[in-house]
Amino acid sequence: MMGSSRTRQRAVQDRTLVTRARILDGAIQVLAEAGVPGLTHRAVARAAGVSLAATTYHFETKAAIIEEASRTLLDAYLAAFRQMEARIRAGGETRIATLDDLVGRIVLNALGRDRVRSLAWCELILHGGRSAAGRAMAQLWYESLDQIWHRIALLLDPAASRSEASAAIDLVVGMTFCLQPLALDPTTASELLAGRLKLEPLLERAGAGTARAAPGDDGDEAGSEARQKVLQAAIGIIIEEGAAGVSHGRIAAAAGMARSGPSYYFPAIQDVLEAAQMALFRRAKERYRTGLSAGDAAAMDEGRLLDLTTAIFFREALEFGRENIGYYSVWMSAAQNPSLRPAVASALLDQHRAWSRRIAQIPGGDRGAEVPLRMQAMFIGKLIRLIAAAGELDDLSRVRGDFAAVLRHVRRPGL
Repeated sequence: MMGSSRTRQRAVQDRTLVTRARILDGAIQVLAEAGVPGLTHRAVARAAGVSLAATTYHFETKAAIIEEASRTLLDAYLAAFRQMEARIRAGGETRIATLDDLVGRIVLNALGRDRVRSLAWCELILHGGRSAAGRAMAQLWYESLDQIWHRIALLLDPAASRSEASAAIDLVVGMTFCLQPLALDPTTASELLAGRLKLEPLLERAGAGTARAAPGDDGDEAGSEARQKVLQAAIGIIIEEGAAGVSHGRIAAAAGMARSGPSYYFPAIQDVLEAAQMALFRRAKERYRTGLSAGDAAAMDEGRLLDLTTAIFFREALEFGRENIGYYSVWMSAAQNPSLRPAVASALLDQHRAWSRRIAQIPGGDRGAEVPLRMQAMFIGKLIRLIAAAGELDDLSRVRGDFAAVLRHVRRPGL
């Protein structure tokens, strides 16, 4: 009797663990498709193929689901990197000889086979910057990843520093944020990262048609003030919650308008999302343009460009950190919503051309075509770390040096 009871108890425990795992997989799927605002017990139950009662039994609150999904993703990533570390140590990972090789492998995986988990991670890391608890979780993420990447880096180069490993992580994050919204096929992504394909033509094709007027902007002067009020309310929601949190009702409440007010200016939510996206991108474009145009182009050298880049970075992180959470939240929404993709591609193209021009002005050698993309990616990756995890003084002190390493990058196969 005792043995039979224990067998039944183990069976119940096993079923509980299986159900819990299915719920967390469902939560990760929802996060990838609809973001944190779209994550509800009902949506998770539907994605997991379990009852609503099962999700509420295992996770009483939405916050509990988010916390456990974050831990599940972190554990999975760390386990995968530990396995890679073991293979490298045993000589069984012949395709990874440098940190660059590792960066290329992880970025391609993020864009391909691990796309759902990658998108969920991007959503969670941005969400982390919106609260103290979220920033603590993001700090745990980065601390854990920095440690294991440093161990891997030491296997590839005994002289590798922890700061080099951390910079490689920032490059992966930045590349992921740059390229996920473009929905590149595996061959194109691989050719791009290998330096055999230029980014600019891809962005030109993806960004075609973005010069049209913003939705709802019909030139009505009398309604322009109210329209801007609606738009600013939508942007505020995006910054605080993400693009998936925008609805006519939420906008009306935030703007102090009647429920029907926002729909007069933006009949569909898609319209207001596109308009908010364009407004955020215009703001950022103007800030970057002002920063990169500072100084005399004829006097541009590596030191001057690094000074400008570092100054722009600190302004974006410290003065516009909250807005950048909203900016990149809409940016990543384009990974699921093709209608938002052209504006993202156009914004990325503007930045890419600006970096390319400034880098080309530096005397003293021809830099590879991949350097502007790497500079963009490093900038974005370090910015995400700082606004999501409230980086420490050591993170801030490395910024200029990490940008310098990108400018001095030597072309290698893979990235």
